[in-house]
Amino acid sequence: MSMRQKWDCRVYIDLFAGAGRSRIAGTQRVVLASPLLVLEIPDRFDCYLFCEKDEQKLNALRERVQRDYADADVQFLLGDSNGIVDQILSKIPKHSKTFKVLCFCFADPYKLKSLHFSTIQRLSERFMDFLILIPTGMDAKRNLSPHYLKPTNETIDKFLGTCEWRKEWQKVALRQSFDVYLTDRYGQNMMALGYHYRGIDSTQLIRSTTKNLPLYRLAFFSRHKLGEKFWREAKTYSDPQIKMFR
Repeated sequence: MSMRQKWDCRVYIDLFAGAGRSRIAGTQRVVLASPLLVLEIPDRFDCYLFCEKDEQKLNALRERVQRDYADADVQFLLGDSNGIVDQILSKIPKHSKTFKVLCFCFADPYKLKSLHFSTIQRLSERFMDFLILIPTGMDAKRNLSPHYLKPTNETIDKFLGTCEWRKEWQKVALRQSFDVYLTDRYGQNMMALGYHYRGIDSTQLIRSTTKNLPLYRLAFFSRHKLGEKFWREAKTYSDPQIKMFR
């Protein structure tokens, strides 16, 4: 309620919206995914931007939203989020002294290559908080040696927005896990954009429910201390297992 009173328009952006429903691996159980979950929140955002590059998934999401949440102000954007940043920005209402707009951007790339830091940098030109899934265990750690360390591979270069990470990683590799390095480096890059980052402990590590293996980290970034406060409270009541994300 406090956000509604302070801001005239609150915009939710999902960069990898999917079809709105997901099947839990190894089971027949189907659960609501992020775009439908956020529409279930009683105190809704004023408008929603759902981005998805798979046209079939986007059409399925559109049908579900129109059927079950017809009263919500939702726009569907087809394309790779990294390639349609201008389109995303054009859909966000203009902020002014008399009309304050706050955006919340959720990015949950399955792989590092799916999200470029330049995309986050462009979006950060607006008043925007971010919740970013950093695929440390399910992608970064698994593919570091066989693929990402190769000089010709630009996956992490684009994810972090710098090619200096290889030299930095060599200096800390013996005393720090790549999971921590990658997350901290991302946080430092966000700090350069004016966002708060309080170190690795401010992120949420998510593990698998079966083998308890680390899958990814959720990192929240806000330019306002109140955003940090909300995130700390959310972490207090969270579950480190994968179901927190669902």
